[in-house]
Amino acid sequence: MDGVFWFGEVGFVVDPQAMASRFPDGVRVEQTSLDALLVEGDRLPPLGAAPVASWLLARLMFLTNERLGFEANDTLHHDGGGYYLNFIAFSKQMKPLAFFNVHGTSAGCQLWGQCDRNLSVEQLLMTFRDALLEEPTALMPCRLQSYDTDPPDLDRRRVRKLQPLGWNGEQFLGTQPRPA
Repeated sequence: MDGVFWFGEVGFVVDPQAMASRFPDGVRVEQTSLDALLVEGDRLPPLGAAPVASWLLARLMFLTNERLGFEANDTLHHDGGGYYLNFIAFSKQMKPLAFFNVHGTSAGCQLWGQCDRNLSVEQLLMTFRDALLEEPTALMPCRLQSYDTDPPDLDRRRVRKLQPLGWNGEQFLGTQPRPA
């Protein structure tokens, strides 16, 4: 299957159609900081001032062989900016184990969704993190420009420089916002 990456007995694939999927008796995955999980894994390459979302994008482009639902060099328009990815986790027997979303921006990466009752939230989070960090420098060059379609101060932000995300083959793109 194109775009699938595995860690142990669990496969992950992006659903570019964003099909509404859920388990009738599933366990909710509360919004979780994917940045914190990845930093805790202690295997990220040096990012400089770039956000974790830039590394994550380049890593996922590599792992999925560019099957994220948009091009390696693209412009996206989303509420909140950045990129939204809908994942399905499944077993080697092709049984769905989890449906979850990843939202990556220069301000951070979040993950939320739902697990089958036979897979704990902790198992999902650690397996996904470990799959991403297995070869943290295996990346694909990419450049994503994104527009936030619903910024809180839209009238003042209509004309602004876009914040790129990705990796140009030598350095990670973009900068993290400075704390207020």
